[in-house]
This record gives sequence, structure tokens and C-alpha cells, in this order.
Amino acid sequence: AVGLLDEIRRGGDVDSGAAQPLALILAAFSPEDVVRVRVGKLTKYSIATLRALKQTTGVVFKVKADYDDEDEDDTDDGGTVLLSCLGMGYKNMARAST
Repeated sequence: AVGLLDEIRRGGDVDSGAAQPLALILAAFSPEDVVRVRVGKLTKYSIATLRALKQTTGVVFKVKADYDDEDEDDTDDGGTVLLSCLGMGYKNMARAST
């Protein structure tokens, strides 16, 4: 229960466990359009995923800290991070087209 309340307090749309790197991978492979993902505090796995995506696919994310007015003083827990990128437009060529 404490873990759930901690995730709610962080305020991101994606939990900070395994879902953050997965959301970043899906954003990078999305159609060629701007994709935005809001997360709480970035985990070390998410940072490693951002680096790996830049090296392997060339997709670069724009990272912007997004703080509420009352949370500007508390930078450790308050606010979220807004990540945006231009998807690479990956298409599954092995899938049969009809």
C-alpha cells in the first residue's frame, strides 16, 4: 500500500517500475509524429533506455521538468518529467497486408 501511495504522490502517468522503459520504447517506435510521455521521477533504467534508444535508433527525446507552482521548492519529490520525441515510424513488414 505504501508503494502505491508513493507512485500516486509522484504524479506521473507511468509508474516508475518496468513500465517507464517500456513506454519510452513504444514512443520511439511509434508512427512519425510527436509523442509525449509524462512520468514521475526518472529511474536509472529509464535513463539507460533513453541512451540505448539514441544509439540504436537515433531517436532523441526532449526532457522537460514539469513542476507545479507549489512544488517548485521541493525538487526531490514534486513535479513530473515530460518526455517528447518524434517517432521513427516502425512498421512490421512481416505482417501480411490485406
